[in-house]
Amino acid sequence: MGESNNLVSGISTQNDSIAAAVMKERSEAESLKTAVGVVVNFLWMRLNKPIVIGVGILVLTWLVMRRSCLYLRHVLKCCQRRCFRTPFQKNSIDQKVDLMEYVVREWKGTTEAAKLMKKGYREVYKNHNIKHIRRVRGDNYCALRATLFQVLIRGLPLPTWIKEQDIVKWNEMNSIRDQEKREEMCKVLFSDEDKEYKLYEAVKFLMLYLVIEFYEEMKNGGNFPGFVTFLFARDTSSDPLSFMMNHLNHIGDTGGLEQIEMFLLGYSLELKIRVFRISKYKTEEFQSIYPEEYGREWQEVILLTEDDRHYNIPVIAK
Repeated sequence: MGESNNLVSGISTQNDSIAAAVMKERSEAESLKTAVGVVVNFLWMRLNKPIVIGVGILVLTWLVMRRSCLYLRHVLKCCQRRCFRTPFQKNSIDQKVDLMEYVVREWKGTTEAAKLMKKGYREVYKNHNIKHIRRVRGDNYCALRATLFQVLIRGLPLPTWIKEQDIVKWNEMNSIRDQEKREEMCKVLFSDEDKEYKLYEAVKFLMLYLVIEFYEEMKNGGNFPGFVTFLFARDTSSDPLSFMMNHLNHIGDTGGLEQIEMFLLGYSLELKIRVFRISKYKTEEFQSIYPEEYGREWQEVILLTEDDRHYNIPVIAK
């Protein structure tokens, strides 16, 4: 009888925990009204042309639908964690390890592919002063994760175009001068799945905003980066709406960043993203810059990739 009471008590406590978590998620969902209001005001002030306002309304629709899906996903994950006691979330960015030790461990074979990878890594180790590597979780947010981690851990500033609009307050890490403290806060952030994914979705919204701006510039004969022509030349992204529905919305879920989106990411964050494509060793594509047209004052981040899908973070010796 005592065991039965304990079981009932345990189930009741577990249900209370689930209910509390659901109420927390519901509260976050209610805050969507405020978020939508901010976005509406921003779009109305900045996007004063009818076609762009129309696209902006569609953007809001997308945000509402996506938030609903995320809300359901969070509730289900919350229930799963409490019912099955899932272990704590592993950090999505590993600690740095010696680059050549990583190569020996990952590319043990004697195939031509393995030999090529070893030569490529030896090149960046010897001639580009990259002595360590941080492995990044290889999901569809991989490129965003590897880029934003470097922005935050280095305390890089927001793009100037965002500052001017005063619509985003940068993470408090940007003001921290103590490097160890900043690294610790990055470790916390990148082990919290919910906060991490919200960060990526925010960056995707910034990317969409620039796509709308570029689209208007292109239609009106204004100035725009060269890659924009290729972005809108695709049948699946001939305008901002199709880009949002067919590409941007899938990033993180069923697909990662394609190279054309890497250009857009660089512009959105005002970064020069240098990528060492290890499998392209001894070719002109061994190093790629996203975007090719970048501002003189832009900061540079460096990524390593073996297959143009999964990205790791190089650590340059000081």
